Amino acid sequence: MSQITGSPMALLVFIVCALALLGLLKNTLGLGGPPAPVAKRFLTDRELAMLVAIERILPAHRVHAQVAMGALLQVPRRIGRKVSHADRNSFSQKIADFVVQDRTSGAIVALIEVDDYSHNAVRDAVRDAMTARAGYTTIRIPGRTTPTLSNVRQALAPLLHPEGSPGAVAIAERQASHA
Repeated sequence: MSQITGSPMALLVFIVCALALLGLLKNTLGLGGPPAPVAKRFLTDRELAMLVAIERILPAHRVHAQVAMGALLQVPRRIGRKVSHADRNSFSQKIADFVVQDRTSGAIVALIEVDDYSHNAVRDAVRDAMTARAGYTTIRIPGRTTPTLSNVRQALAPLLHPEGSPGAVAIAERQASHA
């Protein structure tokens, strides 16, 4: 019998077996591909308290939390230009803290942003201009505002008074029809 150890054939068999074993271990231990996602907290304590206050102040409306801008905006079609993923990516991953929706018509009444330490005034202004071009009113609740009914009602004043935005008119009309 010929001796297999030390031959090029033995080295090749060893490498193939080692690679196959490594592949099995990577799959078994979760080392291959992206890591498995883990759950994260949906709302901070402050956001949850704000949501409770907003829902109490606007009972005739649906309030949706953590809505992707991709659900609210779309890239406009332009003659002679294809819509690209880059166009959509400029907004689709951004998140609106809260979206206020009229229960009857389904119309979006306003976007509510609860600012905190992570907010940047320049980026927020660009973002608000983008949503305004799409026809949305954005209400920003400053980071220093505690989530009490009184403070949130004051922050939402542009929505609650008819002389305010189009969203305010929709809310005023809706409240008048329930009176």
